[in-house]
Amino acid sequence: MNDDLNRDDELLKKKVSTLNRYVQSLCGLYSRIARQLQVDRSYVSRVARGERRSPEIEQALSTEFTRIMSENEQPTAS
Repeated sequence: MNDDLNRDDELLKKKVSTLNRYVQSLCGLYSRIARQLQVDRSYVSRVARGERRSPEIEQALSTEFTRIMSENEQPTAS
């Protein structure tokens, strides 16, 4: 029983750690893209929510999201 609790605790810690990595990676995503494309951050946000269309911004969002996902799939050193 105690082993089950320890495994559950470790699994929970891993999930929280993974979530934290994703959140940190995504923080500033709109601002980074806005700087790269020299547009306002709110415009990037509107495109991401589907309120506006911009193929250039949509591509940048997709590229950045793919990069973040691949970085976060890498195993972390213990």
